[in-house]
Amino acid sequence: MTGQENAGTARRTRPAPAIVTPLTRVNLALPFSKIAVEEPGRDTAELASIVLALAAVVERTADDPFLPELRKRTEALAARLR
Repeated sequence: MTGQENAGTARRTRPAPAIVTPLTRVNLALPFSKIAVEEPGRDTAELASIVLALAAVVERTADDPFLPELRKRTEALAARLR
């Protein structure tokens, strides 16, 4: 056998990789210089009060143990936004 024949044989006897996984990396760029913190507007406070009213109506008309907690949470949110 010549040197070229040995090299070809060595390549053929090499096992294939058992597991091949693709790379799933994602680059994410966030515009940190553009973040602005604002006070909630009147529309947001009004929306919270509407949700509170709806939660109170649903609590009176439906029997679900989760509803009192939902109403309390909406009350707290509406109070924070006023």
